[in-house]
Amino acid sequence: MSTIRFDTRFPGYEVLSELGRSNARILKARHLATGDLVAIKHFALNTDAETLRRFSRESAIMTSIAHPNIVKVREVQLEAELPYLVMELIEGGSLNQLIASQGGLDVPTVSRLGLQMASAFKAIHPQGIVHRDIKPENILYRPLPSGELHFLLTDFGVARLHEQSTTMTGQSLMTYEYASPEQFNDPKGVGVATDYYSLGVVLYECLHGSVPFALDDHTGIVTFMNKVLTEAPPALPISSNDQALSPFTEVLRGLLQKKAADRLSDPDELTWLIKQAELGYLQTNRAPKFPTSAVESVKTTQSREPETNKTNVVNAALPEAKPTPRSASRPPKNDGLKWTILALVILLGVVGLYFAVLKPKANPSTTLADVPTATGTTAGGTDVAEETARHQREAEEAIRQEQLRQEALAAVDGLAVKVNDYRVGLFGGIKNVQLQLSNPSPVTFSSVVVKVNYYKDNGGLYKAEKVYFNNVGPNSSLIETAPNSDRGTKLTYKIIGHQFAPPLDSLMSKASADSLH
Repeated sequence: MSTIRFDTRFPGYEVLSELGRSNARILKARHLATGDLVAIKHFALNTDAETLRRFSRESAIMTSIAHPNIVKVREVQLEAELPYLVMELIEGGSLNQLIASQGGLDVPTVSRLGLQMASAFKAIHPQGIVHRDIKPENILYRPLPSGELHFLLTDFGVARLHEQSTTMTGQSLMTYEYASPEQFNDPKGVGVATDYYSLGVVLYECLHGSVPFALDDHTGIVTFMNKVLTEAPPALPISSNDQALSPFTEVLRGLLQKKAADRLSDPDELTWLIKQAELGYLQTNRAPKFPTSAVESVKTTQSREPETNKTNVVNAALPEAKPTPRSASRPPKNDGLKWTILALVILLGVVGLYFAVLKPKANPSTTLADVPTATGTTAGGTDVAEETARHQREAEEAIRQEQLRQEALAAVDGLAVKVNDYRVGLFGGIKNVQLQLSNPSPVTFSSVVVKVNYYKDNGGLYKAEKVYFNNVGPNSSLIETAPNSDRGTKLTYKIIGHQFAPPLDSLMSKASADSLH
């Protein structure tokens, strides 16, 4: 008859095996009451009561957060003989193990990782939680049936405990290599931007295979710290046949700024930049490859692109000398339009060349009467010059529509909303919420939709309302009043939808439909 293994140090759990050891011992266990498999992380901590209270408070917040990219904390026991946390079990493993086995990750997986960590940050940072120890060991993954990986952030608040209970030389080398500059020279300045810097190091390692600055047996801690504080991260090396990493330069440049105030630290802007990088990656890998002779023949009739536009920015180190403060309300401009237009011109030029010159020669039934005469006409009445001009007009119209589409997308990114005023009742409730929508672009929107979330005192969502701004003209600013709420003490708001005014609406609808085919 089998006996149930039961560890009295963890009442209510059956310990099954050890999963690993780092700053703590991690056990695989089963919750006896429910049968759920869990991970128990226990450690010996010698720290002050105030730090324990702060950790307990943050752990209580973490138990209340249910987010798909955050490992669920089920239980916190700091009064036990061995303080421990009980978390959901993630069977896949850690990002650290994944990088070690593959030497780096492919671009789509890195994009998923960045987007999911931005989503996790958006959930924890408004709650006052700063992780402080973002590194591959603290990012877990589980494989999905599709073959993609789902990433989850774990170990909240543990870094702060270890800062109180160990000396600097007692911390792990991994923590050093992912630490932000302010964690070395301004510990009191550690905040939300710290997590974004560490994520930048993680993404850099996933793309490159190693961290920007490594601490090893040959590098003293002082030398290492000076590099983190003063040197620009090395450029991502790419081969001549693989330009896939180029779009991620802007993402890494923003995340790895030395000064916290200059650093990209907004989840929406990070999401936008990663999606732009992902789009650039797809464009790079799906760009049509033309024969060299065809491209050269087109160049004789098209204006040449300046040589400076062909410079591969990834071959230069990520600049640090004169950082520019980030703005979450206005995403950075994208140079992809130039390359899109150039590719479109080349494509349509080759098509025109084919119809104008090559197609008549390829017709096996061509006779002497079909050969163009000195005036450029054939016996069938086709004017070669007219045909070429028609294709040129089509190319110009396609370029014009692409420019309009890019301007429309930039106009959407330029939309901004803020709350001018609202009132909280004595016993709760939010009233007279004045929303101001700004449209600094020359584009007209027939409508813009803003979602307002009202939160209860305990942080839970009470209700959500939609506010519609109609006939939003160019360079305009409109004010609308959101519905009142009889409960709640705080609110959040964001733009969730828009509709362009004619004729731009039909152009964008057609572009969206074309992208689905």
